[in-house]
Amino acid sequence: MKYVTDANISGLAKELRSKGIDCETVHKLMLMNEDSRIPVKDPAIIKFLTDQKNQITLITMDNELSEYCKIFGIPWIRVQDLVADHIKKTPR
Repeated sequence: MKYVTDANISGLAKELRSKGIDCETVHKLMLMNEDSRIPVKDPAIIKFLTDQKNQITLITMDNELSEYCKIFGIPWIRVQDLVADHIKKTPR
């Protein structure tokens, strides 16, 4: 599975790649550059991911974008959910 990060957490893509995970930024895949100053609207991201036929999982912190993924059946990971799950599982 390939992963893509939204603009808000674009630095995570580089870190995941350094750990051997196939991850790019949405800007790199859609615009062929990593300049996150160029806006990419949520509908365009959803259209792009839908066209990928569930081959790419979006990693995001954006609640609205994750809701769109849920509605359109696009694989996604919401960072806040992972953090909350980790905290709940960590002994206190």
